[in-house]
Amino acid sequence: MKDPVPKKGWLAGLIVLAVILVGGVAFAFQATSSNEFCTSCHEMKRHLTELEKSPHAVDKDKKPIKCVQCHLPYDVGPTYVVVKTYLGVKDVLVHNFGDPENDFYRAELQVSARTFIDDAACRSCHEDLMKTTKDKPISLEGKLAHEAYLGKNGCTDKGCADCHHNMAHLPDFDRRYTVNAEFSANLPKDKEGL
Repeated sequence: MKDPVPKKGWLAGLIVLAVILVGGVAFAFQATSSNEFCTSCHEMKRHLTELEKSPHAVDKDKKPIKCVQCHLPYDVGPTYVVVKTYLGVKDVLVHNFGDPENDFYRAELQVSARTFIDDAACRSCHEDLMKTTKDKPISLEGKLAHEAYLGKNGCTDKGCADCHHNMAHLPDFDRRYTVNAEFSANLPKDKEGL
């Protein structure tokens, strides 16, 4: 019996299907990568308010920071797809089936959240780790920590976000720290204001 669809037809169909699938995924990723989309759920609006008031509101080119610049891997590839899918599905499930106010308890989530901040994203703006963003030398403590990070004077397995907590978001429970005093002063005082 003769094959009703020639093998070339199957191959062409598979190629067209793959192109449609990849195009659909690329469109979906682009559509879900804006700050407006990321903060469209009410429980995320406080994070946008904090970002806009933070020292990291803009990047080195003075363009507003997008959520994806810090919260997704810096390079697009398989890891990017896995992390974006995982975080997106998790947030949608919590928003629709969980208790967003309690399931997003920040004191507990901060440790795991820092694992999703890629050092390459930080280093894209902070190229010279021995100077502050105002082009002044860093403190002795900072110099020693950065030398350990770079593999000089020992080594560390810590990433940027392990030492630099709450650089773009500042929850209520961390506003007491002296280093965050200026940042904290710019934020609304009441939880409803966030």
